[in-house]
Amino acid sequence: MATILNEITKEVFERYVPAAKMPERNSSVFNRLESSLKAAYHDLVNNIISPDFEDKITEDELLKQRCIRVVCLDAFARTCRSLDVVLTATGFGIVSTESLAPASKARVDALIEEVLVESMKIVDRIIFQHLVRVEGWGATEQARHRIVTLFFRSSQLEECGLALTTQNWREAQVLAVTADMLLRKEISSEYMDELLQEARTANLSIDNGIFAAVCQKFIYTYIKEGIPNKFQLNFLVEELENNIEKYPTYKSSKLYAKRHAERYQNKREDPTFFCM
Repeated sequence: MATILNEITKEVFERYVPAAKMPERNSSVFNRLESSLKAAYHDLVNNIISPDFEDKITEDELLKQRCIRVVCLDAFARTCRSLDVVLTATGFGIVSTESLAPASKARVDALIEEVLVESMKIVDRIIFQHLVRVEGWGATEQARHRIVTLFFRSSQLEECGLALTTQNWREAQVLAVTADMLLRKEISSEYMDELLQEARTANLSIDNGIFAAVCQKFIYTYIKEGIPNKFQLNFLVEELENNIEKYPTYKSSKLYAKRHAERYQNKREDPTFFCM
């Protein structure tokens, strides 16, 4: 199968990764990236696109260009430390003479971080402007891996008052999973699974979309403060209980049945009385 790798020339690569730009006739850097480009493409397909939908990449020109950009960025991030990056008057470049010294580790780390953050932004667009609208993608392992909780876009970090960095994203994801567990105890796992599946297919109903937005605010608060906001949880439960016909999945959940189980009524003739 022909892949977008065939379209990544030196010119294309340098357009998406200006820090790797070399003189027109010098292809040494680009040639060293061949294995990294292949690895980046492999990860893109297996971790985001899904092998079952690999052909979709070339069916949509905008999606294809975004995928090419991610592959270039990720390949550079993988290889950057071995390329002798140097800081010049016009930005970063690659050392090509003995008179130039490589940039410091701190500057290279900052460059890699910048590249990875840019890649995260493009991956967001690939998923939420393309893949969620592809029929069947929402049922893939990749969709479940990418949309684990309702805190699923790197841009949501801003809602938590946090800068978009790879470290902040990793740490926030851990907190989001804990917040998701707290939500499931109040709104039921069945209903949360429904919200997530609708998010994976860009198919949130009006009612579910509004409810999911409140759940997201709870997650944001938990990430910022590290403690659950009881007011937000109570609001969600009251919304479900007071408008039960709008939420059939919650109504049929084990949590709802437990909350509304008929309590045993003691009878005068019972030999033992139970206090519940």
